[in-house]
Amino acid sequence: MGKRLFFAFAAFILLAIFLLWGFQIFLLDRFYSQTTEAKMLSTAERLSEKYAEGEDALEEALFIASIDNDLCISAFRADGTLIAESDTGGGCLIHRVGDDKLTEFCNKAIEDGGSYFERVSLGAFKGNFRLPLKNGVRDRMLYVQVSQTESGRLVLMLDAPTTPLQTVKYTLILQLCIVSGLLLVVAGITAIWLSHRLSAPIAKVNAAAKRLAKGDFDVRFDGGGYREICELSDTLNFAAKELQSTERMRAELIANISHDLRTPLTMISGYCEMMRDIPGENNPENMQVVLDETARLTGLVNDVIDLSKAQSGAQSLALEEVDLDELLAQTVERYRQLMSGKGYTFVYENVGKAQVVCDRKRITQVVYNLIGNAVNYAGQDQTVIVRLCRGAERTWRVEIEDHGEGIAKEDLPYIFDRYFRVDKVHRRAVTGTGLGLSIVKSILTQHKAAFGVRSELGVGSVFYFEL
Repeated sequence: MGKRLFFAFAAFILLAIFLLWGFQIFLLDRFYSQTTEAKMLSTAERLSEKYAEGEDALEEALFIASIDNDLCISAFRADGTLIAESDTGGGCLIHRVGDDKLTEFCNKAIEDGGSYFERVSLGAFKGNFRLPLKNGVRDRMLYVQVSQTESGRLVLMLDAPTTPLQTVKYTLILQLCIVSGLLLVVAGITAIWLSHRLSAPIAKVNAAAKRLAKGDFDVRFDGGGYREICELSDTLNFAAKELQSTERMRAELIANISHDLRTPLTMISGYCEMMRDIPGENNPENMQVVLDETARLTGLVNDVIDLSKAQSGAQSLALEEVDLDELLAQTVERYRQLMSGKGYTFVYENVGKAQVVCDRKRITQVVYNLIGNAVNYAGQDQTVIVRLCRGAERTWRVEIEDHGEGIAKEDLPYIFDRYFRVDKVHRRAVTGTGLGLSIVKSILTQHKAAFGVRSELGVGSVFYFEL
Protein backbone atom coordinates (compact mmCIF):
# COMPACT_ATOMS: atom_id res chain seq x y z
CA MET A 1 0.00 0.00 0.00
CA GLY A 2 2.87 2.37 0.81
CA LYS A 3 4.30 1.96 -2.70
CA ARG A 4 0.95 2.69 -4.32
CA LEU A 5 0.56 5.83 -2.26
CA PHE A 6 4.08 6.92 -3.17
CA PHE A 7 3.45 6.46 -6.88
CA ALA A 8 0.12 8.27 -6.57
CA PHE A 9 1.82 11.27 -4.95
CA ALA A 10 4.62 11.15 -7.53
CA ALA A 11 2.10 11.12 -10.39
CA PHE A 12 0.32 14.09 -8.85
CA ILE A 13 3.54 16.09 -8.59
CA LEU A 14 4.52 15.27 -12.19
CA LEU A 15 1.08 16.36 -13.37
CA ALA A 16 1.45 19.64 -11.44
CA ILE A 17 4.87 20.28 -13.05
CA PHE A 18 3.49 19.46 -16.50
CA LEU A 19 0.61 21.93 -16.04
CA LEU A 20 3.01 24.57 -14.73
CA TRP A 21 5.26 24.27 -17.79
CA GLY A 22 2.28 24.13 -20.10
CA PHE A 23 0.69 27.34 -18.84
CA GLN A 24 3.91 29.27 -18.19
CA ILE A 25 5.83 28.34 -21.34
CA PHE A 26 3.83 26.64 -24.08
CA LEU A 27 0.64 28.67 -23.62
CA LEU A 28 2.28 31.93 -22.57
CA ASP A 29 2.35 33.35 -26.08
CA ARG A 30 -1.36 32.65 -26.64
CA PHE A 31 -2.39 34.12 -23.28
CA TYR A 32 -0.22 37.18 -23.92
CA SER A 33 -1.81 37.75 -27.34
CA GLN A 34 -5.35 37.40 -25.97
CA THR A 35 -4.63 39.71 -23.04
CA THR A 36 -3.00 42.35 -25.25
CA GLU A 37 -5.86 42.20 -27.74
CA ALA A 38 -8.41 42.75 -24.96
CA LYS A 39 -6.33 45.63 -23.58
CA MET A 40 -6.11 47.32 -27.00
CA LEU A 41 -9.85 46.89 -27.59
CA SER A 42 -10.85 48.45 -24.25
CA THR A 43 -8.37 51.33 -24.77
CA ALA A 44 -9.80 52.07 -28.21
CA GLU A 45 -13.34 52.14 -26.79
CA ARG A 46 -12.36 54.64 -24.09
CA LEU A 47 -10.58 56.88 -26.59
CA SER A 48 -13.65 56.88 -28.87
CA GLU A 49 -15.73 58.08 -25.94
CA LYS A 50 -13.19 60.84 -25.21
CA TYR A 51 -13.27 62.01 -28.85
CA ALA A 52 -16.92 62.94 -28.38
CA GLU A 53 -15.73 65.47 -25.73
CA GLY A 54 -13.29 67.11 -28.11
CA GLU A 55 -9.86 66.62 -29.69
CA ASP A 56 -8.05 68.10 -26.68
CA ALA A 57 -9.68 65.54 -24.36
CA LEU A 58 -8.76 62.81 -26.85
CA GLU A 59 -5.13 63.90 -27.04
CA GLU A 60 -4.74 63.92 -23.25
CA ALA A 61 -6.46 60.56 -22.82
CA LEU A 62 -4.41 59.05 -25.68
CA PHE A 63 -1.10 60.02 -24.09
CA ILE A 64 -2.13 58.65 -20.67
CA ALA A 65 -3.41 55.38 -22.18
CA SER A 66 -0.20 54.98 -24.17
CA ILE A 67 1.98 55.37 -21.08
CA ASP A 68 -0.19 53.20 -18.80
CA ASN A 69 -0.56 50.32 -21.26
CA ASP A 70 2.80 50.50 -23.08
CA LEU A 71 1.05 51.08 -26.40
CA CYS A 72 1.89 53.13 -29.48
CA ILE A 73 -1.32 54.96 -30.49
CA SER A 74 -2.25 57.22 -33.40
CA ALA A 75 -5.62 58.91 -33.98
CA PHE A 76 -6.73 60.18 -37.41
CA ARG A 77 -9.71 62.03 -38.80
CA ALA A 78 -11.76 60.58 -41.65
CA ASP A 79 -9.62 62.41 -44.23
CA GLY A 80 -6.42 60.90 -42.82
CA THR A 81 -5.32 63.98 -40.89
CA LEU A 82 -3.43 63.09 -37.71
CA ILE A 83 -5.16 64.24 -34.51
CA ALA A 84 -2.73 62.91 -31.90
CA GLU A 85 -0.09 60.23 -31.50
CA SER A 86 2.17 58.70 -28.86
CA ASP A 87 5.15 56.38 -29.51
CA THR A 88 6.29 54.96 -26.18
CA GLY A 89 8.80 52.28 -27.07
CA GLY A 90 10.15 52.80 -30.57
CA GLY A 91 9.98 50.30 -33.38
CA CYS A 92 6.26 50.96 -33.83
CA LEU A 93 4.71 49.49 -36.95
CA ILE A 94 2.35 52.45 -37.35
CA HIS A 95 5.26 54.92 -37.58
CA ARG A 96 7.50 52.72 -39.74
CA VAL A 97 5.27 51.84 -42.69
CA GLY A 98 4.10 54.16 -45.44
CA ASP A 99 0.77 55.89 -45.75
CA ASP A 100 -0.42 53.39 -48.33
CA LYS A 101 0.03 50.55 -45.82
CA LEU A 102 -1.81 52.47 -43.14
CA THR A 103 -4.62 53.08 -45.63
CA GLU A 104 -4.69 49.34 -46.34
CA PHE A 105 -5.05 48.60 -42.60
CA CYS A 106 -7.85 51.16 -42.34
CA ASN A 107 -9.72 49.62 -45.29
CA LYS A 108 -9.43 46.15 -43.74
CA ALA A 109 -10.98 47.50 -40.53
CA ILE A 110 -13.90 49.01 -42.47
CA GLU A 111 -14.40 45.72 -44.36
CA ASP A 112 -14.41 43.77 -41.07
CA GLY A 113 -17.12 45.94 -39.53
CA GLY A 114 -15.01 48.66 -37.93
CA SER A 115 -12.15 46.77 -36.30
CA TYR A 116 -9.10 44.83 -37.44
CA PHE A 117 -6.49 42.93 -35.44
CA GLU A 118 -3.32 41.34 -36.77
CA ARG A 119 -0.04 40.04 -35.46
CA VAL A 120 2.63 40.81 -38.04
CA SER A 121 6.39 40.63 -38.52
CA LEU A 122 8.24 43.82 -39.28
CA GLY A 123 10.38 41.93 -41.74
CA ALA A 124 7.38 41.63 -44.04
CA PHE A 125 7.25 45.45 -44.33
CA LYS A 126 10.99 46.18 -44.49
CA GLY A 127 10.67 47.91 -47.84
CA ASN A 128 8.06 50.31 -46.47
CA PHE A 129 10.01 51.39 -43.35
CA ARG A 130 11.03 54.98 -43.18
CA LEU A 131 13.79 54.07 -40.74
CA PRO A 132 16.06 51.00 -40.65
CA LEU A 133 15.07 48.04 -38.43
CA LYS A 134 16.43 48.12 -34.89
CA ASN A 135 18.17 45.13 -33.38
CA GLY A 136 15.78 42.77 -31.57
CA VAL A 137 12.62 44.17 -33.12
CA ARG A 138 10.45 41.39 -34.53
CA ASP A 139 6.67 40.73 -34.17
CA ARG A 140 4.16 43.49 -33.48
CA MET A 141 0.48 43.42 -32.61
CA LEU A 142 -1.67 45.90 -34.53
CA TYR A 143 -5.26 46.91 -33.81
CA VAL A 144 -7.23 49.32 -36.01
CA GLN A 145 -10.67 50.70 -35.09
CA VAL A 146 -12.83 52.89 -37.28
CA SER A 147 -15.79 54.32 -35.35
CA GLN A 148 -18.46 56.91 -35.95
CA THR A 149 -18.77 59.42 -33.08
CA GLU A 150 -20.71 62.64 -32.51
CA SER A 151 -17.59 64.54 -33.55
CA GLY A 152 -17.22 62.55 -36.79
CA ARG A 153 -15.40 59.43 -37.90
CA LEU A 154 -12.37 58.48 -35.84
CA VAL A 155 -9.60 56.11 -36.90
CA LEU A 156 -7.51 54.67 -34.08
CA MET A 157 -4.39 52.61 -34.64
CA LEU A 158 -2.77 50.86 -31.67
CA ASP A 159 0.50 48.97 -31.73
CA ALA A 160 2.11 46.76 -29.08
CA PRO A 161 5.45 44.91 -29.14
CA THR A 162 5.87 41.20 -28.50
CA THR A 163 9.66 41.24 -28.48
CA PRO A 164 10.06 41.12 -24.66
CA LEU A 165 8.00 37.89 -24.60
CA GLN A 166 10.94 35.80 -25.84
CA THR A 167 13.17 37.15 -23.10
CA VAL A 168 10.46 36.42 -20.54
CA LYS A 169 10.20 32.86 -21.86
CA TYR A 170 13.93 32.25 -21.53
CA THR A 171 13.86 33.62 -17.98
CA LEU A 172 10.84 31.48 -17.05
CA ILE A 173 12.42 28.33 -18.52
CA LEU A 174 15.54 28.83 -16.44
CA GLN A 175 13.51 29.46 -13.28
CA LEU A 176 11.17 26.54 -13.94
CA CYS A 177 14.09 24.16 -14.44
CA ILE A 178 15.45 25.10 -11.03
CA VAL A 179 12.02 25.07 -9.37
CA SER A 180 11.06 21.76 -10.99
CA GLY A 181 14.24 20.10 -9.78
CA LEU A 182 13.76 21.35 -6.23
CA LEU A 183 10.07 20.46 -6.35
CA LEU A 184 10.82 16.91 -7.45
CA VAL A 185 13.28 16.42 -4.59
CA VAL A 186 10.98 17.94 -1.96
CA ALA A 187 7.92 16.19 -3.37
CA GLY A 188 9.73 12.84 -3.40
CA ILE A 189 10.69 13.17 0.25
CA THR A 190 7.20 14.38 1.15
CA ALA A 191 5.57 11.52 -0.80
CA ILE A 192 7.70 8.93 1.01
CA TRP A 193 6.89 10.49 4.40
CA LEU A 194 3.15 10.83 3.72
CA SER A 195 2.81 7.34 2.25
CA HIS A 196 4.50 5.90 5.33
CA ARG A 197 2.41 8.04 7.67
CA LEU A 198 -0.80 6.93 5.97
CA SER A 199 0.01 3.27 5.34
CA ALA A 200 1.64 2.45 8.70
CA PRO A 201 -1.47 3.01 10.89
CA ILE A 202 -3.70 1.30 8.32
CA ALA A 203 -1.35 -1.69 8.33
CA LYS A 204 -1.53 -1.78 12.14
CA VAL A 205 -5.33 -1.66 12.07
CA ASN A 206 -5.40 -4.41 9.43
CA ALA A 207 -3.13 -6.66 11.51
CA ALA A 208 -5.28 -6.12 14.60
CA ALA A 209 -8.44 -6.83 12.58
CA LYS A 210 -6.98 -10.19 11.50
CA ARG A 211 -6.39 -11.06 15.17
CA LEU A 212 -9.98 -10.09 15.96
CA ALA A 213 -11.24 -12.30 13.12
CA LYS A 214 -9.39 -15.24 14.70
CA GLY A 215 -11.24 -14.74 17.98
CA ASP A 216 -8.76 -12.60 19.93
CA PHE A 217 -11.26 -10.21 21.49
CA ASP A 218 -8.63 -8.63 23.76
CA VAL A 219 -7.00 -6.96 20.76
CA ARG A 220 -6.92 -3.16 20.77
CA PHE A 221 -6.80 -0.91 17.71
CA ASP A 222 -4.46 2.08 17.78
CA GLY A 223 -4.43 3.72 14.35
CA GLY A 224 -2.97 7.06 15.35
CA GLY A 225 -2.26 9.79 12.83
CA TYR A 226 -5.24 11.14 10.95
CA ARG A 227 -8.69 11.69 12.41
CA GLU A 228 -10.47 9.24 10.10
CA ILE A 229 -8.07 6.43 11.05
CA CYS A 230 -8.51 7.27 14.74
CA GLU A 231 -12.29 7.14 14.33
CA LEU A 232 -11.99 3.77 12.56
CA SER A 233 -9.83 2.48 15.42
CA ASP A 234 -12.38 3.66 17.99
CA THR A 235 -15.19 1.94 16.07
CA LEU A 236 -13.25 -1.32 15.84
CA ASN A 237 -12.38 -1.11 19.54
CA PHE A 238 -16.07 -0.74 20.32
CA ALA A 239 -16.87 -3.69 18.04
CA ALA A 240 -14.20 -5.81 19.74
CA LYS A 241 -15.61 -4.89 23.14
CA GLU A 242 -19.15 -5.80 22.06
CA LEU A 243 -17.97 -9.08 20.55
CA GLN A 244 -16.10 -9.88 23.75
CA SER A 245 -19.22 -9.14 25.78
CA THR A 246 -21.36 -11.22 23.41
CA GLU A 247 -18.94 -14.12 23.61
CA ARG A 248 -18.94 -13.94 27.40
CA MET A 249 -22.73 -13.91 27.57
CA ARG A 250 -22.92 -16.72 25.02
CA ALA A 251 -20.68 -18.83 27.25
CA GLU A 252 -22.90 -17.99 30.22
CA LEU A 253 -25.99 -18.95 28.23
CA ILE A 254 -24.47 -22.29 27.29
CA ALA A 255 -23.65 -22.89 30.95
CA ASN A 256 -27.18 -21.92 32.01
CA ILE A 257 -28.87 -24.00 29.32
CA SER A 258 -26.60 -26.93 30.15
CA HIS A 259 -27.71 -26.64 33.78
CA ASP A 260 -31.36 -26.41 32.77
CA LEU A 261 -30.97 -29.42 30.51
CA ARG A 262 -29.06 -31.46 33.07
CA THR A 263 -31.60 -30.92 35.85
CA PRO A 264 -34.71 -32.33 34.13
CA LEU A 265 -32.68 -35.07 32.45
CA THR A 266 -31.28 -36.12 35.82
CA MET A 267 -34.78 -36.08 37.34
CA ILE A 268 -36.25 -38.10 34.47
CA SER A 269 -33.40 -40.63 34.53
CA GLY A 270 -33.52 -40.99 38.32
CA TYR A 271 -37.28 -41.48 38.56
CA CYS A 272 -37.32 -43.92 35.65
CA GLU A 273 -34.59 -46.05 37.27
CA MET A 274 -36.42 -45.90 40.59
CA MET A 275 -39.69 -47.01 39.01
CA ARG A 276 -37.88 -49.81 37.18
CA ASP A 277 -35.83 -51.15 40.10
CA ILE A 278 -38.09 -50.57 43.13
CA PRO A 279 -41.42 -52.36 43.30
CA GLY A 280 -44.39 -50.14 43.99
CA GLU A 281 -42.70 -46.88 42.86
CA ASN A 282 -44.37 -47.00 39.44
CA ASN A 283 -47.21 -44.78 40.66
CA PRO A 284 -49.01 -41.68 39.26
CA GLU A 285 -47.06 -39.27 41.49
CA ASN A 286 -43.66 -40.36 40.12
CA MET A 287 -45.02 -40.44 36.59
CA GLN A 288 -46.21 -36.85 37.02
CA VAL A 289 -42.71 -35.79 38.04
CA VAL A 290 -41.35 -37.37 34.86
CA LEU A 291 -44.04 -35.63 32.78
CA ASP A 292 -43.36 -32.26 34.44
CA GLU A 293 -39.63 -32.50 33.82
CA THR A 294 -40.26 -33.59 30.23
CA ALA A 295 -42.49 -30.54 29.75
CA ARG A 296 -39.78 -28.32 31.24
CA LEU A 297 -37.22 -29.84 28.86
CA THR A 298 -39.55 -29.39 25.89
CA GLY A 299 -40.15 -25.76 26.85
CA LEU A 300 -36.43 -25.06 26.98
CA VAL A 301 -35.86 -26.56 23.52
CA ASN A 302 -38.85 -24.69 22.09
CA ASP A 303 -37.60 -21.38 23.51
CA VAL A 304 -34.17 -21.88 21.96
CA ILE A 305 -35.79 -22.67 18.60
CA ASP A 306 -38.15 -19.67 18.85
CA LEU A 307 -35.27 -17.34 19.69
CA SER A 308 -33.22 -18.63 16.77
CA LYS A 309 -36.12 -18.21 14.32
CA ALA A 310 -37.04 -14.74 15.57
CA GLN A 311 -33.49 -13.40 15.38
CA SER A 312 -32.83 -14.93 11.97
CA GLY A 313 -36.02 -13.44 10.50
CA ALA A 314 -37.26 -16.85 9.42
CA GLN A 315 -40.70 -16.17 10.86
CA SER A 316 -42.89 -13.78 8.89
CA LEU A 317 -45.71 -11.89 10.59
CA ALA A 318 -49.32 -12.85 9.97
CA LEU A 319 -50.88 -9.44 10.57
CA GLU A 320 -54.53 -9.11 11.48
CA GLU A 321 -56.80 -6.83 13.47
CA VAL A 322 -56.74 -7.93 17.10
CA ASP A 323 -58.61 -6.77 20.20
CA LEU A 324 -55.69 -6.30 22.59
CA ASP A 325 -58.03 -6.06 25.58
CA GLU A 326 -59.49 -9.50 24.84
CA LEU A 327 -56.03 -11.02 24.24
CA LEU A 328 -54.70 -9.71 27.57
CA ALA A 329 -57.78 -10.78 29.51
CA GLN A 330 -57.56 -14.33 28.15
CA THR A 331 -53.82 -14.58 28.87
CA VAL A 332 -54.17 -13.30 32.43
CA GLU A 333 -57.01 -15.76 33.07
CA ARG A 334 -54.92 -18.66 31.79
CA TYR A 335 -52.10 -17.68 34.12
CA ARG A 336 -54.56 -17.53 37.04
CA GLN A 337 -55.56 -21.12 36.29
CA LEU A 338 -51.99 -22.26 35.70
CA MET A 339 -50.72 -20.77 38.98
CA SER A 340 -53.80 -21.45 41.07
CA GLY A 341 -52.98 -22.70 44.54
CA LYS A 342 -49.46 -21.26 44.46
CA GLY A 343 -50.28 -17.94 46.11
CA TYR A 344 -49.98 -15.68 43.07
CA THR A 345 -52.33 -12.75 42.47
CA PHE A 346 -52.96 -11.48 38.92
CA VAL A 347 -54.51 -8.04 38.47
CA TYR A 348 -55.73 -6.82 35.08
CA GLU A 349 -56.39 -3.09 34.64
CA ASN A 350 -57.91 -1.99 31.32
CA VAL A 351 -59.72 0.89 29.65
CA GLY A 352 -61.92 -1.13 27.29
CA LYS A 353 -61.66 -2.41 23.75
CA ALA A 354 -58.34 -1.73 22.00
CA GLN A 355 -58.04 -2.63 18.30
CA VAL A 356 -54.50 -3.07 16.92
CA VAL A 357 -52.95 -4.68 13.84
CA CYS A 358 -50.43 -7.35 14.80
CA ASP A 359 -49.55 -11.04 14.66
CA ARG A 360 -51.87 -12.50 17.32
CA LYS A 361 -49.75 -15.59 17.95
CA ARG A 362 -46.47 -13.67 18.31
CA ILE A 363 -47.93 -10.92 20.54
CA THR A 364 -49.57 -13.58 22.71
CA GLN A 365 -46.11 -15.11 23.10
CA VAL A 366 -44.75 -11.69 24.10
CA VAL A 367 -47.41 -11.28 26.79
CA TYR A 368 -46.86 -14.84 28.06
CA ASN A 369 -43.12 -14.28 28.32
CA LEU A 370 -43.44 -10.92 30.09
CA ILE A 371 -45.99 -12.27 32.58
CA GLY A 372 -43.82 -15.35 33.11
CA ASN A 373 -40.85 -13.11 33.80
CA ALA A 374 -42.92 -11.13 36.31
CA VAL A 375 -44.00 -14.37 38.00
CA ASN A 376 -40.37 -15.45 38.36
CA TYR A 377 -39.46 -12.18 40.09
CA ALA A 378 -42.80 -11.28 41.68
CA GLY A 379 -41.44 -10.67 45.17
CA GLN A 380 -42.97 -11.52 48.52
CA ASP A 381 -46.49 -10.28 47.68
CA GLN A 382 -46.51 -12.55 44.58
CA THR A 383 -48.58 -9.98 42.72
CA VAL A 384 -48.42 -9.38 38.96
CA ILE A 385 -50.26 -6.40 37.47
CA VAL A 386 -51.12 -6.30 33.77
CA ARG A 387 -52.22 -2.86 32.58
CA LEU A 388 -53.71 -1.66 29.26
CA CYS A 389 -53.73 2.09 28.69
CA ARG A 390 -53.31 4.74 26.02
CA GLY A 391 -49.78 5.22 24.62
CA ALA A 392 -48.18 7.91 22.55
CA GLU A 393 -49.35 8.88 19.05
CA ARG A 394 -52.57 6.82 18.94
CA THR A 395 -50.99 3.63 20.23
CA TRP A 396 -52.03 1.24 22.98
CA ARG A 397 -49.59 0.60 25.80
CA VAL A 398 -49.29 -2.71 27.68
CA GLU A 399 -47.49 -2.76 31.04
CA ILE A 400 -46.59 -5.80 33.17
CA GLU A 401 -45.58 -4.86 36.70
CA ASP A 402 -44.03 -6.88 39.52
CA HIS A 403 -42.93 -5.95 43.04
CA GLY A 404 -39.76 -7.98 43.11
CA GLU A 405 -36.09 -7.18 43.62
CA GLY A 406 -35.85 -4.77 40.69
CA ILE A 407 -33.00 -4.29 38.23
CA ALA A 408 -29.87 -2.21 38.74
CA LYS A 409 -29.56 0.88 36.51
CA GLU A 410 -26.33 -0.36 34.93
CA ASP A 411 -28.13 -3.56 33.83
CA LEU A 412 -31.21 -1.90 32.32
CA PRO A 413 -29.67 -1.18 28.86
CA TYR A 414 -28.80 -4.86 28.45
CA ILE A 415 -31.86 -6.55 29.94
CA PHE A 416 -33.32 -7.46 26.52
CA ASP A 417 -29.99 -8.49 25.00
CA ARG A 418 -29.49 -12.09 24.05
CA TYR A 419 -27.40 -14.17 26.47
CA PHE A 420 -27.71 -11.45 29.13
CA ARG A 421 -28.56 -12.50 32.67
CA VAL A 422 -28.97 -10.14 35.61
CA ASP A 423 -28.02 -12.65 38.26
CA LYS A 424 -24.72 -14.21 37.28
CA VAL A 425 -25.22 -17.04 39.73
CA HIS A 426 -27.61 -19.44 38.04
CA ARG A 427 -30.94 -20.01 39.66
CA ARG A 428 -33.76 -22.04 38.36
CA ALA A 429 -36.82 -20.10 37.29
CA VAL A 430 -40.29 -20.95 38.52
CA THR A 431 -41.42 -21.22 34.89
CA GLY A 432 -39.66 -20.51 31.63
CA THR A 433 -36.07 -20.84 30.56
CA GLY A 434 -34.49 -17.39 30.89
CA LEU A 435 -34.71 -16.70 27.14
CA GLY A 436 -38.09 -14.98 27.26
CA LEU A 437 -36.90 -11.37 27.10
CA SER A 438 -34.69 -12.05 24.10
CA ILE A 439 -37.68 -13.53 22.28
CA VAL A 440 -39.81 -10.52 23.34
CA LYS A 441 -37.23 -8.12 21.88
CA SER A 442 -37.07 -9.98 18.56
CA ILE A 443 -40.85 -10.14 18.10
CA LEU A 444 -41.47 -6.49 19.07
CA THR A 445 -38.60 -5.33 16.86
CA GLN A 446 -40.18 -7.22 13.96
CA HIS A 447 -43.46 -5.38 14.73
CA LYS A 448 -41.52 -2.07 14.89
CA ALA A 449 -43.07 -1.54 18.30
CA ALA A 450 -41.63 0.60 21.09
CA PHE A 451 -40.73 -1.31 24.23
CA GLY A 452 -38.65 -0.97 27.39
CA VAL A 453 -38.46 -1.36 31.13
CA ARG A 454 -38.58 0.84 34.22
CA SER A 455 -37.15 -0.55 37.42
CA GLU A 456 -35.98 0.38 40.89
CA LEU A 457 -34.03 -1.87 43.23
CA GLY A 458 -36.19 -3.11 46.10
CA VAL A 459 -39.40 -1.77 44.50
CA GLY A 460 -39.96 -3.78 41.34
CA SER A 461 -40.01 -3.54 37.56
CA VAL A 462 -42.46 -2.51 34.83
CA PHE A 463 -41.99 -3.97 31.37
CA TYR A 464 -43.98 -2.29 28.60
CA PHE A 465 -44.58 -2.20 24.85
CA GLU A 466 -46.77 -0.15 22.53
CA LEU A 467 -48.79 -1.19 19.46
